[in-house]
Amino acid sequence: MPTTALTVARAAGTLADDPTGAVVDLAVVLVVIVGVGVLGYVARVVWWRERTLRRLVHQFPEQADALRRAFRSAPLRGPSTPVPVDPYARTHDVEVAPLGDGRPGWSLRAPGPDVGGGEPGPDGSRQDARVALADGVHLLVVCLGRVGARWREHEVLPATARAERFVTQPPDGWRAFGPVDRVDSPLGTGWRVTASAGGPSVLTDTHVDRDGWAFVVGVLSSSWHARAVEALDGILGTWVWHDDAPRLRPTAPTAPTGAD
Repeated sequence: MPTTALTVARAAGTLADDPTGAVVDLAVVLVVIVGVGVLGYVARVVWWRERTLRRLVHQFPEQADALRRAFRSAPLRGPSTPVPVDPYARTHDVEVAPLGDGRPGWSLRAPGPDVGGGEPGPDGSRQDARVALADGVHLLVVCLGRVGARWREHEVLPATARAERFVTQPPDGWRAFGPVDRVDSPLGTGWRVTASAGGPSVLTDTHVDRDGWAFVVGVLSSSWHARAVEALDGILGTWVWHDDAPRLRPTAPTAPTGAD
């Protein structure tokens, strides 16, 4: 169907009535359809992201700033850097140094670089890293702060209790799948829970404590989640902790010297 603008143009004699007019009409209609589709997609992604963010902020107000930075730093159209085809190809060294406040640093081998580190929030939490494993699959490492620390009405519980609370009292809109699982790796003894906020994405978090600090290592994917978890376990096999202060080894007592 000719557009109104083209119809007026023809009536005014400024556009010849030839076959190319139909092609122009079709091109205009296709551009409009594509534009509406793109706007609809962006609106849907923004709505889903803000809805999920509001739920998490309501459940964890002490981490509101860190959550907002993490959610809104992610590009709407997916990762801005190329991601590897094979999530098992661990080709990059990812390292986060100790911050200097006692929390340990760490390093691992991953399929891609760290693209999402952050600064500590007012509650002491920090997103240490975000690594793209594959298209739509992300590894997230978060330090929640010191175990036992309180911020407003929230307390940082030990790893086992954190995982159990997520299963028994999930944030609004979230649903946990199955019980808490124990996972042993170079990361340490971790406690794992899998959940979804109702969209296509599924999250598997592994909670662990190190030197009195609470960490969560999670993998978020929108499809083939079992393979994403398998890739996560392979990455955790390369995990190395870097303590903030070197642990002093006890020295052997020296024999007293005789008097001259």
